[in-house]
Amino acid sequence: MELELYRLPNGVRVALDPMPGLGTAALGVWQRVGARWERAEHNGIAHLFEHMAFKGAGARDARQFAEAMENVGGAMNAGTGYERTSYYARVVAEHAPFALDMIADILFAPHWAPDDLEKEKGVVAQERGEAFDVPDDRVFELHQAALYPDQPLGRPILGEDETLKNVSVETLHAFHDAHMTPERVIVSIAGAFDRDAFLETAERRFGHLKAGPVQERPAAKSFAGRASETRKLEQAHLVFSWPAPEAGSDKLFAARLMSEIFGGGMSSRLFQEVRESRGLVYAIDSFLDTFEDDGRLSVYAGCSADNAATVAKIVSEQLAIMADHGPTDAELARAKAVARAQMLMGLEAPSARAEARVGQVLVRDRLISFDEVRARLDAVTAEDVQAIARAALAGPACAATIGPKAGHGALAAFGAKS
Repeated sequence: MELELYRLPNGVRVALDPMPGLGTAALGVWQRVGARWERAEHNGIAHLFEHMAFKGAGARDARQFAEAMENVGGAMNAGTGYERTSYYARVVAEHAPFALDMIADILFAPHWAPDDLEKEKGVVAQERGEAFDVPDDRVFELHQAALYPDQPLGRPILGEDETLKNVSVETLHAFHDAHMTPERVIVSIAGAFDRDAFLETAERRFGHLKAGPVQERPAAKSFAGRASETRKLEQAHLVFSWPAPEAGSDKLFAARLMSEIFGGGMSSRLFQEVRESRGLVYAIDSFLDTFEDDGRLSVYAGCSADNAATVAKIVSEQLAIMADHGPTDAELARAKAVARAQMLMGLEAPSARAEARVGQVLVRDRLISFDEVRARLDAVTAEDVQAIARAALAGPACAATIGPKAGHGALAAFGAKS
């Protein structure tokens, strides 16, 4: 077998990624739906929907459902994001069709009892409280709300008590039916599996889906926001961000290398300047967040409140230096080596491969080989990386901090001119 994107007659896409030498498969069903498609009054419904997935489905109640998966040695889980919801499993090769059947039961024959729904709202409230208690989670929520105010992208994926209290079983069904259409569903599998048996199951369980009205999400509009929350903590937690290419952009290859050089590892400019040379932080790193129509280059740092303003100033200065002068040849070569190695490591993990194939299908409607990705990375020039930094500085920057009040000085120092 070879890497293959198979299309069912109704348009559901199935990504097949065989991995010779393995005895297991990672598989799942991904929907192009998440918090971005929620109405404000139902914020959190996509995540609540996912929570209800394991209350029983098909001919099995919740316990029988869990036992059926574990009887074959498998494990199943689910996840919700702003733009995707996933239901996935890991099983030995011969049970891949069975696992796909189980996921289809969740999607098409769920057991949604009002009592279970109310219990799960309580569980979500506890999950929300746990996230609030973790400052390096909470600061990202503050940042997201400041970056995308009054937009679905700025609201918490977990929702709020007020927005979930009126969600009923009927509301869940309406949300499900609006987004369960062939063009929004992708089945993906990587590892060891019987191609024909898996495709037969995919056709049987997903071939009945019919196209429905287009459900568009509001366009993203980022703002130059600032947000802070004062807490009695030992450290200030900081997040800074600037514009970056959106998902599917060819500029993401250069942006990936830009982020690595800027703050991706121990040899990066931020780690060397902020931690190694000055000892101002314990943790600092940069990363990319991408959505269908927007992207961000972000930096997270944890430091003492007294150091926060200095850290913010250095981060801003280092990005400006990158925009003015670009990377060195040695930095670019090292970033390419890291990117290639990380990609190869990811290729050894079937779960990572199955999910990566979904991303490729959603944004490009095709599967991309490692050789093509490597060639695109190798083609990136220092000028390409410099252009990413310049574009970042030209757009709206956003910052958030949580911790002692003294740490909020980082917001004033962020982006300040020397």
